[in-house]
Amino acid sequence: MAKVDKRELERLYRHLKENSADEVKEAVSRLARTAGYGVLRGAQDRVPVRDGVLRRSLSVGRSDNVFEFSMKGSHADITVGTNVEYARYVEEGFTQRKGQFVPGYWKGGEFRYDPNAYKKFLQERKKGNHPNLTDYGIILTGQRIPGVRYLARSLAEIEAVLDDLAYEELEDLARRLFQDG
Repeated sequence: MAKVDKRELERLYRHLKENSADEVKEAVSRLARTAGYGVLRGAQDRVPVRDGVLRRSLSVGRSDNVFEFSMKGSHADITVGTNVEYARYVEEGFTQRKGQFVPGYWKGGEFRYDPNAYKKFLQERKKGNHPNLTDYGIILTGQRIPGVRYLARSLAEIEAVLDDLAYEELEDLARRLFQDG
């Protein structure tokens, strides 16, 4: 039969009571931040890049980045994302307005928005010329443009490994709390 040392159990209980609350909060905080950074890294890898504005906004510390963290007891909430105006449409997709004119031009097989293109069209008409409107922009067809789902896919990827991340953090927590045995 095993012998139990009551004084040792009482010492262990006091040690856990005094040290575990802060340690658990720190562990939850580390886990939430690790998950949040993982979602952002995944989103940066997946987001399409034209001029880099949206990708750069997915960096912690930028004014157009969203990385909010809050702790209530041992519960953590984290919000990641971007404040770039068009990010939602890249993520979720959108439906064009059929017949809407978008000023711009084609360059290297890619359409470039240029708000001044319509002004140029009007200037040509004022000169008495008969310019073709489609030389100064495009007329939308009303088709559905699918979203890239760069954030949703990154979140799913982190959720798939979250149990493993939590297990590693719990192992580390146990090592810190039970350093001497």
